[in-house]
Amino acid sequence: SDRGYVSEGKLVARFATACILACGEAAPASAEIGATISLFSDERFRGYSLSQGKPVGTFDFAYDDPSGFYADAAATGVVSDGKPSALGAQLNGGYARRLKSGTTLDFGVTYSTYSHYSQGGARKSYGEIYAGIARGGLSSRIFLSPHYSEAGLWTAYGEINGTVSPARKWSIDGHVGLLLPLSANDPDERYRAAFDARLGVTRELGPLSLHASWVLGEGGREYYGDQSRGGSAFVFGGTWAL
Repeated sequence: SDRGYVSEGKLVARFATACILACGEAAPASAEIGATISLFSDERFRGYSLSQGKPVGTFDFAYDDPSGFYADAAATGVVSDGKPSALGAQLNGGYARRLKSGTTLDFGVTYSTYSHYSQGGARKSYGEIYAGIARGGLSSRIFLSPHYSEAGLWTAYGEINGTVSPARKWSIDGHVGLLLPLSANDPDERYRAAFDARLGVTRELGPLSLHASWVLGEGGREYYGDQSRGGSAFVFGGTWAL
């Protein structure tokens, strides 16, 4: 998420790393383990702030097996009322396989839970299964959830992502996504399609990566709570590889 770049791009970055490590031209002879610490001005997920516009910090631990299986765990904290507080945790695991054509197929499951600091009310959680395809700097994925923030709310989310490197240690990434409601327990609930987009730039400085992104979220307030912030925003931050 996306912290514009990391949140919204979090799964993208993890999946891309898994594909490179597990499915590259020369697969590693042993498992790869990595960890990062990130600080961002906001926690944006699919265009909406889950930290009420407050700065966040995340510790992320990733495991990539040479067979193609991968797993990831992350914990995020937010600065609220002048003190750090737990915001959320994310788990995901899957399998990525590169075909002879150079195309990578990706399948997995993700689960996220957020404290009341993300909504200004009750805690929220959701689980999704996903399938994706990637080639070169382009990727696309479809996510399906049986309880998107509330029991019985079925949703489907599709996204297209692209990354280019115009110069050494510089990269530009773009993202568009669409969340569609499929069904809900309460027939009186009215959910609509939610659109999000992101355009970001990253500069690598050794183990440190600096990120800046413009993020847009429209139509998703009912999914993320009345106090959630959508619209257009700029998010800045950095990630340190341990």
